[in-house]
Amino acid sequence: MVVNTVGHLAEAGFHHPDLVVSYAFVTVKLMNHAAKGITEKDFTLAKKIEAVVMWQPGLESGALTGTPDDPRFKYIKYD
Repeated sequence: MVVNTVGHLAEAGFHHPDLVVSYAFVTVKLMNHAAKGITEKDFTLAKKIEAVVMWQPGLESGALTGTPDDPRFKYIKYD
């Protein structure tokens, strides 16, 4: 789910990170290859990825409460 989310955001922003995908983690590497370094595009995409992937509905009021506080239902480790 995280990989698909990052892929969607990257494609929508037309800025494509490198991904390292393993059993228990996903690493996102951002760099502007044309500029041969990190640019504002990288920071902007990173902020959007973090906002979406780290969203915790249980911390907001509303109908969505988030996953139960039970390891069987957790799929992401929040900071």
